[in-house]
Amino acid sequence: MATYAISDLHGALDEFKALLKKIEFRYDGSDSLYLLGDYGDWGEKSLETIRFVRELDRDYPFVHVLMGNHELMFLTTILSGYKEGNEDINAENWLFTNHGLRTWKDFLALEEEEKKDLALWLHGLRLSETVKVGEKTYMLAHAYPYFYDRIESEEEGLQRRVDALWRRLMLREDPFAEYDGEEHYDMFVCGHTITDYYFGRLRLERNWPYRKPGEYVRNRIFRGEKFIDIDCGAKCMDMIADSHEFIQMAALRAQLACLRLDDEKGFYVHRLHVRLPEVSFPMRVPEVSLPNLPNIQSIPSRLNLKTVPYLEELYRLANYPGHQDMSVEELQNFFIEAGVQLFKSGES
Repeated sequence: MATYAISDLHGALDEFKALLKKIEFRYDGSDSLYLLGDYGDWGEKSLETIRFVRELDRDYPFVHVLMGNHELMFLTTILSGYKEGNEDINAENWLFTNHGLRTWKDFLALEEEEKKDLALWLHGLRLSETVKVGEKTYMLAHAYPYFYDRIESEEEGLQRRVDALWRRLMLREDPFAEYDGEEHYDMFVCGHTITDYYFGRLRLERNWPYRKPGEYVRNRIFRGEKFIDIDCGAKCMDMIADSHEFIQMAALRAQLACLRLDDEKGFYVHRLHVRLPEVSFPMRVPEVSLPNLPNIQSIPSRLNLKTVPYLEELYRLANYPGHQDMSVEELQNFFIEAGVQLFKSGES
């Protein structure tokens, strides 16, 4: 029996299904799945993903679906009666700034009954869940904790609902600092903010070197002191052809992540993007003269790799498990196994 959390699908339906297969999720009720919001927008299969999540929510009582800020924007646009040409700042913010236009167009093509059904389902989504796994108690929400056991004014309640969907945690922030209820929480699990944001803050704090231009490393789950962020940027998976270089790099780093709460192990799936650099070939292939290689017999019977700089480097790269001093036969085997040249061009 295992408990899993996934967030920020953003239309990555194929990757979501692949991730459920990868974790070997069991639909017999022995496993539990918590989805932390933002199921549509950005990705090409936006509405299809939202409908799939809705069916999971309805068919399986052990699948728990929470609201994200993109579900809120979608619902608000539906309830506003927005029509193309209307001046609606909130709707336009979702449609264009937050990439909801494809979702909206596909929604308008649905039958009226399904439109109403989808709106009712969105409206009923919860903002958080308290989950006990082993000796730990987790709070799960899209962006920031929402405590259902807290008594507050209407104005305070509205602000906390907004925070639960929109607020971005600071690197060292304790999300439970203001909670005065009876429950004890060990860890907060969220999405909303792509984890590279926090790793970037760590680079600044610890003076780590930044990536080189064009270098990318796939996003990983971020584990803070009191919270775990599992949004690894899946919303950018379909943006590899974007005109902006930083969006292309975000697409290369993007993954869909899953956290198993039982041992806090992470699982990932990603697209296999291949970026081929532009290569210009010369009109005429230059002539190449090969160096004269020395006779292997002229090599001393034993060599000390520390005294030969480039041999030392090859030894380091190949991580050869033997001793620093090798016989001629061992040396020959070393270079055969490592698949490298014994001598640089022009050296003897």
